[in-house]
Amino acid sequence: MPRHKLTLPPVSWPDDLRTGFERHPLSVAQRSRLGRGLGRWLRISDDLGADPRDVSREAWSERTQGLSRQVRNDVRQALAIVFPATAASLYAEDNRRKKRPDIRGQLREAIARNLARFPEDWRAAAEPLLHVDEAGLGDGILVQAWSPNTIKRRIEAAALHFDYCRARNFAVDLTPTSVRSKLREDQSRVESGKRRIGGVAVDMEALSGLARAVWPDRSWAWLKTTRDRLKKLAKYHGSRNASRAIDAAELRAAGQQLFDRADVLHAAARNRRELVAAHTKARTALTMILLAEAPIRINSCAEIELRSNLLEDLAGLFLDAASTKESHADRRAFSATVIDAIGRYLRLHRAVVMAPGETRLFIGDRGGPIKGAQLSKCLGDFTEPVFKVRVTPHAIRHSVGNFIVASVPDEAALASIILNHRGDAITPVYTQRAGQIVASRRLGAATERTAAALHADTTPTVSRKKLPQRRVTRCSGKSRPTEVGDTAETS
Repeated sequence: MPRHKLTLPPVSWPDDLRTGFERHPLSVAQRSRLGRGLGRWLRISDDLGADPRDVSREAWSERTQGLSRQVRNDVRQALAIVFPATAASLYAEDNRRKKRPDIRGQLREAIARNLARFPEDWRAAAEPLLHVDEAGLGDGILVQAWSPNTIKRRIEAAALHFDYCRARNFAVDLTPTSVRSKLREDQSRVESGKRRIGGVAVDMEALSGLARAVWPDRSWAWLKTTRDRLKKLAKYHGSRNASRAIDAAELRAAGQQLFDRADVLHAAARNRRELVAAHTKARTALTMILLAEAPIRINSCAEIELRSNLLEDLAGLFLDAASTKESHADRRAFSATVIDAIGRYLRLHRAVVMAPGETRLFIGDRGGPIKGAQLSKCLGDFTEPVFKVRVTPHAIRHSVGNFIVASVPDEAALASIILNHRGDAITPVYTQRAGQIVASRRLGAATERTAAALHADTTPTVSRKKLPQRRVTRCSGKSRPTEVGDTAETS
């Protein structure tokens, strides 16, 4: 096959197009790849008898139809270099703002999908309670009382349990026999490390909550007892988020370093792909800095609106009750560090990626809204190699709570206020932790006073590494010292 059968060689390019391409600063690899893309465009245009200077998104889409995604993108990027006036139109549809998901529609679909796995009597009893009205005026009582996440978690747990009953030939119902059998299997998974006991407790909480709401006349005392015992067991097992907690100051410093790297990448970027990569790092850096100071939940963070949530001078954040999991309004004041980070992100990085009319603070690679799960993933991807542990947004909340308790044990209740917990049920946890810290400090002070009164030296001793022992071995009738661990030569 001739070398330039699919692409037109540079010597055959029109002079003005070759000049426009060659004057653009590119690396050797970029020049080779994009040169093939421009040659492909000229070859296709020549085969079709079309004008290669007739550049538009429609023409590019039509002429490159059937090519691989990579080749099409190479052609488009080359055209944007040679015809800079058309660059915006070539990428216009990529930045089109996506329609935001319909939360109620998704909830309606999740309810229908899971209720189809319920037995007939459970489905008949649960459908009126879980009805999602089109207009929002005739919602079922559980839809009004529970959050969408609570509904999904509880009906999914029940559907999985009914599937388990069918697979094991149990009566398709929530009975002590089926629950006992399922817990025995879960116990073996916990012992083998395939599951955590906290997850089992969450499932039992979901089953108990749904059962009491759907069948209030049935006796669920046995299920409540099971739930309470599992919660008690789970309480004494460390959570993954607690093990991922790191110092908030270290997280903020790492975020500032990442921001500096993002600025350098932005300054050196020569195409949209590199601009998007720099924006991703800047967005992750801002997430780290913001959460280290204002530990809001990640979904609330992803949904921050520039006009309605941030103050005009970027000095604070306001989340109304509908924007928080706890249904409580949340107000935060920012330090100069956060204000500077938000300003840099808006001016330098977000401006070159955002879709027209986008009002969210955090945006995705295509310029539209981004989900909290994606922010969390980017945060974990960066922190794992830096801190040797995958830090999650919820782990940052643990870090802030631990910092408050360790710094001001007498004000442990502030942790629940700063983390905007729904109620004060979690406050005793921080209070207990604060009591342990206070007791530990008092014990240390008492030990130091006693040691001072007895003139005792309590300085920790440093163990010295023992020098390797030396022994004398015989080799060919001669003696030589040999260290322990040397291998003896054999004839």
